[in-house]
Amino acid sequence: MNESTVDSVPGAAAAPSAPLRVLFHIVDFGRGGTETALIGWLRALPPRQFTLGLSIAYPTPEFEDIYRQQLPAGIEVHVLHAHPLLNGLHTRRREGRLGKLGRLARTVFASTVNKQWARRRIASIAADYDVIVDFDLSLRHLAGRFERPWIGISHFSFAARLVGRPAKIARLARQYARYDGIAVLNRAMAEEARELFGDAIRQVLMLPNAIDIEEIRRRAALPGPVFDKPYIVSVARLDEAQKDHATLFHAYARLLREGRADVDLVVVGDGPDRAQVEAAAQASGQGARIHFTGYLSNPHPVVAGSELLVLSTRYEGLGMVLVEALALGRPVVCSDCPTGPREVLDDGRAGILVPCGDAAALADALADVLTDPARRATLLAAAPGRADFYGGPASTERLQAYCSALLATYPGHPGQRALTSRATTATPAA
Repeated sequence: MNESTVDSVPGAAAAPSAPLRVLFHIVDFGRGGTETALIGWLRALPPRQFTLGLSIAYPTPEFEDIYRQQLPAGIEVHVLHAHPLLNGLHTRRREGRLGKLGRLARTVFASTVNKQWARRRIASIAADYDVIVDFDLSLRHLAGRFERPWIGISHFSFAARLVGRPAKIARLARQYARYDGIAVLNRAMAEEARELFGDAIRQVLMLPNAIDIEEIRRRAALPGPVFDKPYIVSVARLDEAQKDHATLFHAYARLLREGRADVDLVVVGDGPDRAQVEAAAQASGQGARIHFTGYLSNPHPVVAGSELLVLSTRYEGLGMVLVEALALGRPVVCSDCPTGPREVLDDGRAGILVPCGDAAALADALADVLTDPARRATLLAAAPGRADFYGGPASTERLQAYCSALLATYPGHPGQRALTSRATTATPAA
């Protein structure tokens, strides 16, 4: 397995003779970080260099109500499955309401009508694009087809989800081998891919998520929830298996109990464990000072108005909320979990890292940022540079370099008209 690394691409890329045509695909739009990351990419890539398309397997109310309005002008949206029965089964599955007969019906459709229809639709759509980016690896059964490069993107720690599951690792290795490259969000994920999949994957690409910094700052200036007292904020899905709000509440209660700070805690997000998380907030003894906003399509005003952002997660892919907080000039305190926060926060230079599940260490870090002006100033000084690493220009160079390198392996492909004059630098895995 080769690992191509484009952390910073030296030199300026020459403008392509025609925009590179890239199709991004996702199974559906809910209210998760993957969907937000995809919107970030679509907004960050300049139209003079990229012509973008968006393929969605299943339409959802969230896409229509929240995300469609965030799409840049000119992006063509392709829906793979418009069959009412298929969409209904998919919706019931997402909501946990798919009974035994529903699961059987979905399985039958998935193995027959669904796959055949998807194959025909993607074949037709792909003809208009140079590169296919499978943003959530949901087209694994079709990857490698249609005589054009495929990039599959993993957004989560492989180790957190796959260690101890050899049968699934073997199955995914066979599926991932169909892609020209599997993109990961940071070095730690690349190392996990190396250890779990070995040479089964053709190439691992380092491709952190992109953000549109100016758009984040613009949206942060829009009206948002207002709070009476200074506050710290956590933005995360209410999923305790991953996000570990219980440790955050213990740390926050300790902070107040010891009189080290006088701030409220705002929790932005929703998810399957909301009742459990709210009960944990009450059990901390500080329930009156912990405020739940629910899901916010625009959390940026709340983050921008906070004293700091805190994330007590057990594992991440990248941790986009950390990057967004840096772009908004907010200090960050985060658990040192696999795989993204350490890299995003530059080994602790752009934010404070604490051991996972350690409420005492988390309380100390919160107090440090809230009460030590010099420490706070040091963190804030490092924030802009880290945010820029994930901004549009740097992300454009990374994706353009990878696409150019992959297209070069398809002689005669019309997408080679968009190759830049600068070759991609590829570094073998150490």
